[in-house]
Amino acid sequence: MNTKQNIIIGVATVVVVIVVGYLIFSGGGVPTASAPQGTKTEQGTVSAPGTSPISETGKVVTQTGENVKLNVTPGTPEAPQQSNPIASPKDLPPQTIKISVSAEGFSPSSFTVKSGAAVTLAVTATDSQTHVFLFDDKSLSAVAIGVGPGETRAISFNAPKAGEYAFHCDVPGHSARGEVGKMIVQ
Repeated sequence: MNTKQNIIIGVATVVVVIVVGYLIFSGGGVPTASAPQGTKTEQGTVSAPGTSPISETGKVVTQTGENVKLNVTPGTPEAPQQSNPIASPKDLPPQTIKISVSAEGFSPSSFTVKSGAAVTLAVTATDSQTHVFLFDDKSLSAVAIGVGPGETRAISFNAPKAGEYAFHCDVPGHSARGEVGKMIVQ
């Protein structure tokens, strides 16, 4: 490739990262109610401020009460919503799966859930970088969490069918240095 093509590819990559980051960090520009953790709403119970509610039947639902979709663009109204920044991760519900991420990778790098169960996943950046948690499988494309340096955010979703689902940090270069893991669904 020539220099001009390299510049165009570089600029395009930066634009994609900015757009994805905006969608993830802003919730897609879609205003949503932000009930405190444990608050019961008309649709269900909120695990963390800003996340999608979990109905009494154990389904993660949208603000309008429809089941969330896991194979859509993150931050759209039908996708599970990531939380606002969480001041104290210890205040999350006890069943929350808590993962930290840094240049050394995810810790823990794997976790196990039950198929169909409502899962609340919290990701904390323990270094001075931005990270984007994302599953490799397109059937889980809507489950995305973007965190800034030292920040914690969470998302609730229903676990898919049994199997292993790889995840990675979607910031360019991060997965190559080991920011990868897997969710085991039983």
